[in-house]
Amino acid sequence: MRQPYYTLATLQASNSVGFLMKRCGVLMSQLAEQRFAALSISFTQWLALHWLATQQRRVSATRLSEQLGHDMGALTRVVDQLERRGFVRRERSRRDRRAVEIAITPAGRRQAKSAKRVLLELLNQLVAPFSEREIDTLIALLQRLMQHLQRAAGVEAAVPPPATRRPTPSGSKRKALPAGAA
Repeated sequence: MRQPYYTLATLQASNSVGFLMKRCGVLMSQLAEQRFAALSISFTQWLALHWLATQQRRVSATRLSEQLGHDMGALTRVVDQLERRGFVRRERSRRDRRAVEIAITPAGRRQAKSAKRVLLELLNQLVAPFSEREIDTLIALLQRLMQHLQRAAGVEAAVPPPATRRPTPSGSKRKALPAGAA
């Protein structure tokens, strides 16, 4: 059996997977909010729209809250703002008339797609110092870690399992990666 990687003597913020991921997430969110400041929606609002656009049907506020990692109070404010702008609507659940579900509107889908360009530019800027191989390795490791965390937490996958091929622009000569390879 392998020895534990961390010990009381060796664990520090500078080598803690949890701290480093949390700090990177906070910094990335701050940078994204700055970029989105020039748009008509915030990064947080875009995250909600983007996730809703990937769903095949309406979702409960609880499910959206879980996916975004926001408490229900914060989520209610985000949904209220999006609803006022016509990007989402609240509808009674067909399964339980007492429950309300959130549906993205056609205007919300267009807004999610349009604002995605801002995030695309930011992410490309953030990975610019790395080679394609390093980026592929980082993504593969993060996907494996997310799957492990989801299993440990007993939660449904927030993202699909890693693809066996990474997306390539048309005409690109990138080679396919074997499943789980980096």
